[in-house]
Amino acid sequence: MSNPSPSVSSVVNNEAPIPSKIHGQKNMPSPVSILLSLCLATLAVTAHESPEHNVQRLTRGIKPNRTADQLFQRAAANRALGQLEKAAADLHSAISLDATRLSYPLELCRVQLALCQPTQALDTANNALKLAQSATQRARVHILRAEAYQLGQQPKPSLQAVQIAFNEAPRGEIEWFLLRSENQRQLQLHAQRIADLKAGLDLHHSAVLKAHWIDALIDARHFPNALPLIDAELTDRRWKSSWLIKRARALQGLQRDTEATANLRAALTEINSRLIPTRPDPFLLADQGTAHALLGNQTQARSCLENLHQHRAPRWITSRLESLTGKLQTPYTP
Repeated sequence: MSNPSPSVSSVVNNEAPIPSKIHGQKNMPSPVSILLSLCLATLAVTAHESPEHNVQRLTRGIKPNRTADQLFQRAAANRALGQLEKAAADLHSAISLDATRLSYPLELCRVQLALCQPTQALDTANNALKLAQSATQRARVHILRAEAYQLGQQPKPSLQAVQIAFNEAPRGEIEWFLLRSENQRQLQLHAQRIADLKAGLDLHHSAVLKAHWIDALIDARHFPNALPLIDAELTDRRWKSSWLIKRARALQGLQRDTEATANLRAALTEINSRLIPTRPDPFLLADQGTAHALLGNQTQARSCLENLHQHRAPRWITSRLESLTGKLQTPYTP
């Protein structure tokens, strides 16, 4: 086995002064700069090792002496490759070898969610809760429990689990606010949803939370309040399709259908110019489907939704389109 490369800090902090030039040789790089460049290049190669090579390397290492950490690393590489069943198998094996590490069941739960296995994911999260020692750890486990309940189309216990997470870690994360908002939308808790999203916006100053807060205003039929907020965003945005769709929803609520239709067609024109079919942006794809649904083009809307499901887009991206098309998410089989 080759000797490990020296760390960047050990090179930079070398105490012996080395001249940057040698007499008679102009602009010659110093030994420090040469060694630093080699070190950084080595790190770059390691950092850019492909998941396939990772799996092959880890498999060679696992054969003679299997450890839980090696299995965990190979599971992560397989997950990056979309080999979710293999990732789950490695994580089960890692847990059987070391049942004390919280990171193993957390990762298994995420894989099970990606496999659309809400019951198994919830069982895994509940078991992981016994290993969580800090408030932050418990909060993360409760968020996974909430995602499992939501995947199983149980918004009420999902909302309860999210709220427990916020009790443990009040600042939360942007995704937590979106998860809670989606549950509140399904349960028609409009006033609380608006208040919670506004609190998250004030706390995190997130454009995503602002967009969902305005969506919540529209869902609550606060159309006159939503329109000036939307118009302010439209004047300040290069890409306008998402806000044009929100404006169309508010206008439809005010029975200004001609204006709404014009906004939806303008939104589709912009989306079609930006969307890459082979690598679709899930936000653009959801907006495209929503615009089609609002225009009454159900076939195109359902096609967008199926594409989102195939790319495993989260529920807070797909839920509105699911409602508009009357087609709830079903497990995707590659």
